[in-house]
Formats: sequence, C-alpha cells, structure tokens
Amino acid sequence: MEYTGLLEQIPIDSGIKQTYYMQMSEKEREIVMKTMSDNFSSQDEPKVGIFWYGKDIDELFGISKIEASELQFNTNGLKTIKTLHKSWWQKQKNKAIATGKELGIFINDYTQIPRGRIFQRKDGVFQLMCGSWINDHILDLIKEEFDLRNIQLEIKIDEHWEIGHGWSEEYGL
Repeated sequence: MEYTGLLEQIPIDSGIKQTYYMQMSEKEREIVMKTMSDNFSSQDEPKVGIFWYGKDIDELFGISKIEASELQFNTNGLKTIKTLHKSWWQKQKNKAIATGKELGIFINDYTQIPRGRIFQRKDGVFQLMCGSWINDHILDLIKEEFDLRNIQLEIKIDEHWEIGHGWSEEYGL
C-alpha cells in the first residue's frame, strides 16, 4: 500500500481478522526507531538453525535461523530451532502447489539436497551437523550466514545428513 499521508483508518480484510493501516504518531515512531537502533550491536550474534546448500547456485538457501542467545537449552543440553527440514520443505512445496507455481527444486525429496543444522552446546561450543559433502568453501558460507566466524565450531558428520538419508522415517515423522 502506498502512503498517502491520510490519517484515517483503512480497513483491510486479511481473512483472519480486521486489519487497519494507520500513520504512526511521533511518539510511536520514536519508540520503534529506538527499539530498532537498540539492535545495532547484536547483528553479528552467533545463530543456530537449518539450511540447504544449492550446488547449482553455489549458495545456502532455505535458511531458518535465530540468535542462539534467544533460546533456552533443551533437556539434552542443546540449542537449535524447532523447525525440521522435512516440515520446512513440505511447506514450500505446498505453497508452490497452492499458488500454481512450478515446484522447482521442491519436486525433489528434502533429503536429496545437501542440508545441515547448527546447534549450540551448554559449554558454548557450536556444532555443525552435516554430511560428508561438506568442504571448506561451503563451511565458509555457513560461518558467514550463521555468524560463526570467530566462534568455536565443531563439524560433526553423520549419516542422517548424507544426501538421500534421514532418520525421520524411523520415528514416523
């Protein structure tokens, strides 16, 4: 919606509830700008999350991440996001189908594309869980994306993250 300078409420039917667009007051703007500026110093905090590596495009995609400091350790002493690769992939596939778009890469099974996950342990060490497809170049992309450049990082290779593998079928997920 283009800003017109009008102060009246413009109702938008979002399908869930009535939504209104309004001009911010000076006080609201001040609060919002202060809130955003307070985040300047935390832009490089290390993150945990999931990703895929696209060989054809030579970059990470499907990235879902959050600052590790925002999460609590789970009962196993680890931090990571709750999003599962399989669920994220299926959601993207469903979106493409619903909008009549080409499935593109999502025509494949989620395990057919190199993927990985970043964890943090209670001792502060970050862990990259991935398959044996990892190399120094991909590792650099991951470190940059998840702000892990100057952080202790262990790389753990496991069959689960090998291309074509996954254990979710064993657990009925």
